[in-house]
Amino acid sequence: MKKTFQIASVIFVAAVATGCANTTQLQADVDALKAQMNTVSAEAAEANQRSKAAEATANRAEQTAADTNSKLDRMFKKSMMK
Repeated sequence: MKKTFQIASVIFVAAVATGCANTTQLQADVDALKAQMNTVSAEAAEANQRSKAAEATANRAEQTAADTNSKLDRMFKKSMMK
C-alpha cells in the first residue's frame, strides 16, 4: 500500500510539473501570437493608409482626364462651327 502511494505521489508530482511546463509554454505561445498580431495590425493600418493615398491620386488623375476630354470636345465643336 505504501509503495502504491509513493508511485502515485511520483506520478502526481510529474503530472503537476508537466502541467506547469505546458502552461508556461502556452503562455509563451500566446505572448508570441499577440506580438505577431500587433505587427500584422500595424502593417494593415499602413497598407490601408497607402491605399487611401493611391485612391486619392487615381481620383485626381480621373478628374484631370475628364477636364482634358471636356477641353478637347469644346475645341472640336469650335472647329466644326467655323
